[in-house]
Amino acid sequence: MTEPLIPELGALPWKPKRGTSLVHELNHWDIPTSGVLRSRWTRQHHLFRCLDGATTQYSVWAYMALSRKEARELMSLEGDALRQYQDRLMLSRTLAIAVAEEDAGIIHRARGRLAQSEPEPRLEPAVSRRVQREIQEEASALRDMPVFAAG
Repeated sequence: MTEPLIPELGALPWKPKRGTSLVHELNHWDIPTSGVLRSRWTRQHHLFRCLDGATTQYSVWAYMALSRKEARELMSLEGDALRQYQDRLMLSRTLAIAVAEEDAGIIHRARGRLAQSEPEPRLEPAVSRRVQREIQEEASALRDMPVFAAG
């Protein structure tokens, strides 16, 4: 179909990679929280969506490739129909997942799937555990570095 989007570390979640631009905002809460991106070079479309934390220091984002037809459909919908279509698309595919910090941008990347949940889909439990474990291991590795040792 299309090549997957791999968010760049340090990038803004709604502009996750050089050469991508927001072509249609689907939702906004102080920042774009859902929308359609397009690659300047490949012309491929991607959906992005904040899964949690849009108004907090840390947030979790998901990205998925779209066909041109899916992108057009997303851009034509509103309200419940838009949310249902987004959910259906995102539940059907493996996604790029990013954890972002409000000042540092994207700080962690993973791949995984969502699971059906109410009121909104969530990361599959195994994906959630893996991402949390990876972040804890990174923090532990930093704590163990001599440069950070308490003197």
